Amino acid sequence: MTINSLRHPCFNAGVKGKFGRVHLPVAPRCNIKCNYCNRKYDCVNESRPGVTSAVLSPHQALDYLHNVLVQDPRIAVVGIAGPGDPFANAEKTMETLHLIRRHYPDIILCLATNGLNLVPYIPQLVELRVSHVTITVNGVMPGVVEEFYSYVQDGTVIYRGTQAAELLLEGQVRNVL
Repeated sequence: MTINSLRHPCFNAGVKGKFGRVHLPVAPRCNIKCNYCNRKYDCVNESRPGVTSAVLSPHQALDYLHNVLVQDPRIAVVGIAGPGDPFANAEKTMETLHLIRRHYPDIILCLATNGLNLVPYIPQLVELRVSHVTITVNGVMPGVVEEFYSYVQDGTVIYRGTQAAELLLEGQVRNVL
């Protein structure tokens, strides 16, 4: 089965209004603390990825997607973009992606991540035919990057300052290359 990634309205301006996307909030935890991030913000007028009224379990996300598709069959893209990082919540993220792919084999799957813990999941993402992975990069020099983050967490260890910036940049470079 071939997924038509040209239906992704974020990456093809010609299909805006013809196809839509839905974000599934299954990832509550984050492995970094961005100085500009306020994940508590929730407003009916705020519809960017990562803002949500509730966090869903993978099965709740599947039910929610079904209801959305009944209401608007133009939805072509399912994204996971928070409210935390998908790979700080890898089990829930991957279970959700597996469920959706099983039930909706033609839908476009995408996700947005800070890139810190992505590498171990790349083979599964390829197998699931996740077509778009966005890695948020706020800078490329540690001195600049450290200004954006209070901390970066690697497992149970929390890094701050230049160490945090270098760890995050190393993870992002590994994923982009």
